Amino acid sequence: MRPALIIVDMVVDFVTGKFGNPYAQEIVPNIKLLIEKAHEKNIPVIYLRDSHSEEDKELSLWGKHAMEGDKGSEIIPELAPSPQDYVINKKVYSGFYKTDLEDVLKKHNVDTVILTGTSTHICVLHNSADAFFRGFEVIVISDATASFVPEEHERALKYMKDIHNAKIYTTQEFIEKWEEIN
Repeated sequence: MRPALIIVDMVVDFVTGKFGNPYAQEIVPNIKLLIEKAHEKNIPVIYLRDSHSEEDKELSLWGKHAMEGDKGSEIIPELAPSPQDYVINKKVYSGFYKTDLEDVLKKHNVDTVILTGTSTHICVLHNSADAFFRGFEVIVISDATASFVPEEHERALKYMKDIHNAKIYTTQEFIEKWEEIN
């Protein structure tokens, strides 16, 4: 396994801002722990960050949020990227669409993506699909992902497992697997 840790949309608007989500706030310590472990093992850490412009189609559905250059699009301070980490701005649910995410993964010979972040049933799900379609193994950390509604979170986890062949682990279960890496 040659993994990369991907943190999806842990930005102000989705954690404490416009769409503030207590479930997203609860997963911060688990994501932080996974980031620390990834850094220890020299595993790439990639932040996908909603960063919208006025023309983005998504705004017609959700209204203005995570606008490029605004505080709402910033990664929350508790999970601030380190200098060696990647931050990739995205305009749609998936970080693979019209970004350099796939190039970054190939540069590091990644074959497995470890997905964390919010929202499980929207952006995490779409990143899982696009990773699967591109031939990556998909791992989703169940207690390091969150939705606005717990039932939507559970439904999305089941869908990714059944349809994308994603492996679902808790943070602690996955940390135990880190020893298999490197």
